[in-house]
Amino acid sequence: MIIERANQEDFSSLKSLWSEVFSEDPVFLEHFFTVRFASEHIFVARKDGIIVSALHALPAQYLQGGTIKECSFIVGAATYASHRKQGIMGALLAAVKQAYNHPITLFPAVRPFYEANGYYTTSSVLAFPLEGIEASSTASIPMDIEHLDSLYRTEHALHGCLLRDRKAWDFLTEGYQTLCVQNGYAFISGGKAVETCASDETAAKELLALLASNAVTEVHTLENSFLTRLLDRKKAVPIPMGMSTDTSMQGVYIAEQY
Repeated sequence: MIIERANQEDFSSLKSLWSEVFSEDPVFLEHFFTVRFASEHIFVARKDGIIVSALHALPAQYLQGGTIKECSFIVGAATYASHRKQGIMGALLAAVKQAYNHPITLFPAVRPFYEANGYYTTSSVLAFPLEGIEASSTASIPMDIEHLDSLYRTEHALHGCLLRDRKAWDFLTEGYQTLCVQNGYAFISGGKAVETCASDETAAKELLALLASNAVTEVHTLENSFLTRLLDRKKAVPIPMGMSTDTSMQGVYIAEQY
């Protein structure tokens, strides 16, 4: 078994691996490999010259204490079924950690596996049932990516967050139903607002009313959010978020992104 960085000729093999392991939507898969493929940041395991496992360590940054710092964000960690439970992914994770002199981050599919490989959960959000909120008759306003990014950074100014470039925002707004008010937004999946931001109490009230009118039943938000102040704290359930190899990132918000 050889663990190494990928090369440009691995493009098709890596797409095939991702497609088989994740049963990915072909449109998303094509888009991801078009805008994010960078062989120098992809680590592969080869057996007899064939890629059997791989992960993409996307270059990323995070904001903490008002300072922007470098990190990597792992996506697409995949192993063919015939080669699982052989320690291959653990070896790839170790290779990534050794290759970079900065934290390695990810949003886990199987949290205990990554804990066993030296990753720590950095933060959590609170999940609230959306109850007793009067629905709004106002429609969601048009999105502006720069404004969303500003709201996101403001919401996470206290403890920090994984930053998002324009491509990451595009993946998120295309992958989730996105509802916006003047100074707030929410990403919706399966009837849940899995990410919310509101910069003031007025925006929080407007956003909750908009969520209620869109049949959202659960809201995920930060403990110090304006939204939290309007919901029943006794019914909140903590939801763990992303992970890092570096305990100094404790408190930094890491969500799934591409």
